[in-house]
Amino acid sequence: MRNDSLTTAPHVRTHGPVDEPARTYAVEKLEAALHHAPAPVLQSWLTLDAAAPGDRVDAHVNVNGVPVHVHAVGVTLQEATDLMQSKLRSCLRRIRRRPDQGPAAPPPPDLLGAL
Repeated sequence: MRNDSLTTAPHVRTHGPVDEPARTYAVEKLEAALHHAPAPVLQSWLTLDAAAPGDRVDAHVNVNGVPVHVHAVGVTLQEATDLMQSKLRSCLRRIRRRPDQGPAAPPPPDLLGAL
């Protein structure tokens, strides 16, 4: 399943010396993983931490009200980013396979006015 409903660019925070190519690479990998989301992605955040012991990448994603968080540590930011992408895709597939888990879907907009 492919979901092209990424509504906003991810919010990116950096810690330590993170160059622009590493930042761009991480955003591209996050966006590629989000195409596997089973529902609209409402917001996403990415943290690149080159100051931590080992380079660390965290991704927080709101998939239609379902919070998803993954982190990965690697020798380089590129390695950590690749691991983050793999973990995030795995979490998104799990949501797709088990749609009954997580918060209930909001009611359709036409029912909200009737309440």
